Amino acid sequence: MMFHKPSCTCGCLTSQNFEAAPSYETALDEQIEQSLMAGLFPEPVFRRQLLKTVGAATVLGALSTILPLDTLKAIAQENKPLEKTKLSVGFLPITCAAPLIYGERLGLYTKQGLEVALQKIPGIALIRDKMLSGELDISQQVMPVPLTMTAGLGGNTQSIKVLTILNQNGNSLVLAKKHQDNRDPKNWKGFTFAVPFEQSHQALQLRNYLAAAGLDPDQDVKFRVVPPTEYVSSLRVGSIDGFFGGEPGGQRAVYEDAGFIHLISKEIWDGHPCCSVTASEAWIKDHPNTFMAFYRAIIAASLEVSKPESRAGIPAVLAQPQYLNAPEVVLEQVMSGKYADGLGQIKTDARRIDYQPFPKYSAAVWLMVQLRRWNILKEDVDYKALAQKVMLATDAGKLMREQGATAPDAGFGKEIILGQTFDSSKPESYLKSVQKAG
Repeated sequence: MMFHKPSCTCGCLTSQNFEAAPSYETALDEQIEQSLMAGLFPEPVFRRQLLKTVGAATVLGALSTILPLDTLKAIAQENKPLEKTKLSVGFLPITCAAPLIYGERLGLYTKQGLEVALQKIPGIALIRDKMLSGELDISQQVMPVPLTMTAGLGGNTQSIKVLTILNQNGNSLVLAKKHQDNRDPKNWKGFTFAVPFEQSHQALQLRNYLAAAGLDPDQDVKFRVVPPTEYVSSLRVGSIDGFFGGEPGGQRAVYEDAGFIHLISKEIWDGHPCCSVTASEAWIKDHPNTFMAFYRAIIAASLEVSKPESRAGIPAVLAQPQYLNAPEVVLEQVMSGKYADGLGQIKTDARRIDYQPFPKYSAAVWLMVQLRRWNILKEDVDYKALAQKVMLATDAGKLMREQGATAPDAGFGKEIILGQTFDSSKPESYLKSVQKAG
């Protein structure tokens, strides 16, 4: 059964061509170079003649031996006043939000001169709409929604940037207890599954998993959009047979004896992105210094939360009512990776959830081609250009390295999903191989 899509009278993209936007670093370089030239050669006629005669590269090269541009950039970043110090930042009440929440507890926003008000928002569509309306400066968003917002899928087009990936893995495919003897997905015809959003990675991963088992996700099962906070109650009343969603939903289903963990998402796609930190391109342009201050803070928070030795105190914070409002023992199982599966087994996987902030192009491409595969995306697009436009891989990598972490180079690599290699540099070949709809 196909999802009902918002604004589905169109359902296709407003544009199929996406130019990769220049990074913040590139824009800053250009701004400093222009200011330096204007300051040293204030007479515009002479400045133009000089540049015409010897070229900007020659002039800047000579000047850089006296005053390196990297030094000027550092001074500019440190000394420019913030355009806005009080920020409204939206988060979803799931463990993906740990860096956003713990960053506040660690004082990382204050260190950058920011006063951040975290707003708990229950659903993906609502947090998306609050970003579109300008109620939020920055927000958490499930992947690949920033890509679909930029592409105009669903009718609302706004250029969105992914600063970081909040977390990898951290989801579960959960079934009701009555299905504990029905573990073969080939037998799930007629099941109803809850997912948090029709365009979410959870829905796309579940479709791929079912298809690999020989089912037609559009004909053999039903999907129902359910907020993460309602997964367990929906299982308990029997309105769904299972769900694919972010933690602590899966672990809470086990805790309340409403379901069991069929598998964790890492078993489908190890290292998959779940949620992201996003801001609109327009907001970034209006608040470049505030943007960079927050960017540095969230990178620092993610790197801290990613350390196993830092995890011990996090469940107690997340458990509080203003955040996830969940039992601490449930959150401990998610964060530690040592968990009960609801079938009498205790399992251990240290990477059940991870918090590496780097936004990979390859993951973005896979998610978008899945939307096309299932005809949710009505037309082919330049998948690689869209990934480059939305995912701020270059900037994230630079900030990670500045803080002493390692980061991969931006590029179109490969992903392993259900044991199959996906080459993100060849999305069209993949679509041909799976006989896409449409």
